Amino acid sequence: FINERPEFGVDSRWSETGDNYVLKLFRDFVFHQAGGNGRPVMDLGHVVTALNKLDAADEEKIVLVSRDGRNVLVVSYADVARCLENAYGELCDGSVPPASMRAPPMGGGSRGY
Repeated sequence: FINERPEFGVDSRWSETGDNYVLKLFRDFVFHQAGGNGRPVMDLGHVVTALNKLDAADEEKIVLVSRDGRNVLVVSYADVARCLENAYGELCDGSVPPASMRAPPMGGGSRGY
């Protein structure tokens, strides 16, 4: 839900800074690891462990590195969890509820009363 929302492309809150940048780097940390030779590392244990620590808001520190290697951030899973909660809250504040959750229109209608 959070990363790379094209509809927020002109909104600075959704640019590659702040909470959303941390989340983008975390996504790469979890799902896009590469070995020394540049080949993908397929480690389901790493994915499950990282997501569990995120869910638990663990205080363990991790190193997040941008794809070009120019940016390095040291954060805890708790920091990432807070970023996720903030970004999700902002997204929910600007969202439209699904049709099944919208209140029916007020007045008249086809009910006949």
